[in-house]
Amino acid sequence: MKNIFYCFLIITFLLIPYSALIATDSHSLDYFSMGYYYLYNNELIMAKIQFEFCLLTEKSPPPLLYTILSEISDMLGKQEEAMEYATRALELDPENETALRMKSLLLIEEKEYEEAVIYLEKLLEQKPDDLQLLYYGAEVYTELDENNKLIDIYIKILQINPRSINIRLNLGYLLTKQGLFRLAEKEYKQVLELDPENEKAILYLTYIYIYEGKIEEVSKYFNKLDSKNLLNDDLLEDYASILFIDGQDPWPILRKVKNREDVTGLTRAIMYFEEGKIDEAKEYFEMDVRDNSYSIAGYVGLIRIAEIKNNPDMEKKWRFVLAGSYYNLQNFDKSLDEALRVKELDSSFLENIYLLGDIYNNLGMEEKAIAEYEYFKNHSQEKGDVHIKLGIAYDKIGDHQESIRNFREALELFPDNDELYYYLGIEYRILQEYEQAVSIFKKAVELKPDNAFYNFNLGASFERLGNIDDAIFYLDKSVQLDDNNAMALNYLGYILADTGIRLDEAKGYIEKALLLNPENGAYLDSMGWVLYKLSEYNHAKEYLENAVEHIDSSDAENYLVYDHLGDTYYKVGLMLEAINSWKEALKMKFVNEIQQKIEKLEKELGN
Repeated sequence: MKNIFYCFLIITFLLIPYSALIATDSHSLDYFSMGYYYLYNNELIMAKIQFEFCLLTEKSPPPLLYTILSEISDMLGKQEEAMEYATRALELDPENETALRMKSLLLIEEKEYEEAVIYLEKLLEQKPDDLQLLYYGAEVYTELDENNKLIDIYIKILQINPRSINIRLNLGYLLTKQGLFRLAEKEYKQVLELDPENEKAILYLTYIYIYEGKIEEVSKYFNKLDSKNLLNDDLLEDYASILFIDGQDPWPILRKVKNREDVTGLTRAIMYFEEGKIDEAKEYFEMDVRDNSYSIAGYVGLIRIAEIKNNPDMEKKWRFVLAGSYYNLQNFDKSLDEALRVKELDSSFLENIYLLGDIYNNLGMEEKAIAEYEYFKNHSQEKGDVHIKLGIAYDKIGDHQESIRNFREALELFPDNDELYYYLGIEYRILQEYEQAVSIFKKAVELKPDNAFYNFNLGASFERLGNIDDAIFYLDKSVQLDDNNAMALNYLGYILADTGIRLDEAKGYIEKALLLNPENGAYLDSMGWVLYKLSEYNHAKEYLENAVEHIDSSDAENYLVYDHLGDTYYKVGLMLEAINSWKEALKMKFVNEIQQKIEKLEKELGN
């Protein structure tokens, strides 16, 4: 890390006079100036001596002096001294950026990653877009095996440098390890857009498609690997298993395997099956699925053997397991095919009925999912969480009463489940039964008082009841728990503005909401309204004119935006524009007060 901060040091001295940072005598200032002189001439040993003299003459040395000595010590290869000076700087100023950087990088050099990450994370809070720091973060999280944090770091790096192929490959690999194949596939495909012949991306994509059983995609990339002479026996065996799953002849591929004596048990099972040695194949297929619960080819082999032996019970068993494996791989179409075949074999097999409900639900076929779930609920002694799934499914099709009934049945089984109270509260809010919503959200907050979203919904429900004080109390709490929820920030800001209290604070909340979502019509309206309340009418007018361009005109409640704009036009003397804006509001929703404003102003104008 030698000389890494040299230029930074010189710029620091040019921009910040030492005498402006500390109260000092002439000797101290002389030593500091000489230290700077030697540093400028790259005489590091002499510079260090002068700054140490300066340190000795200071009664209360500032953090800057310690950071300078830390950096120079590091450039001289004196890491222990560099660490000591950085530590002293942080004792005086725990948020000192330079000292945090020194401390974290020195610890990384010493491979003290668990300690380094403490300082590095503090630094990243200050400089979240510092690319170099993000790369250091990637190094540390890799060493600590913190894969979730590493994924976040890679995503941030790619936001700044989207053409970084190695980072995309690393991100894709981590996503693959976590079973997030679709996200991993997206990263590898973006690599291939940047580098169409990237061998790693082609290889990784091939493995993903093999795992998912996507025969067409596997064939495409398999041929690319073959043309690059990148095929090995493992890949050949994997490809043969895909051909077997698809009902194609795997022998042309298996003949290319060089070491036929050292093939996997699955490959040996396929060979025995293709040779007509059914019992031997069955033994090896069963061994394979015991070792690998996601072995699609193993289950397919056992299903085919059950068909050959005319054993419907075994066929049902293995088809059901295969349907579950496809479901876990999020291949819902193939999962549905297998589950429907199971239903043909046994229409009352409850575990399969439940699985069918899950499959239909994931395919967006809620009515079919409900039919399966209802059958399961009516015929099974163990209800499990079917009530919850029914509640969610009924919500999706807009049957909120049935949704409520099922969530309440679920609460009888799980009375301390805070999420159930949240779901139930949402249904009552949708039905505009706000007293019920308040009662339910209160229970959710009692069970989990630090959940920002529960507090937000309770506050919003109180507002709908007209209980503004309680609404503000819970919305305040929500924002304190999570100040990155744009919806809560805007809701609280608007209520404060509409009530005419804490206006500067309200403006701050709405500003932050707009930073998070700058083109949201509701947030733009809120900003216009708080500015109106602050008597900044021209500024309010700009926001409200922008707001009407971004609202959903099919939502009748958005009449308020035109009402606010009309009020603002009136304040700035644009009377005709005020009338027209109020009329637009009435087109969306008739409100007697707005009609009266129009009639009064038209009378004043003599119309």
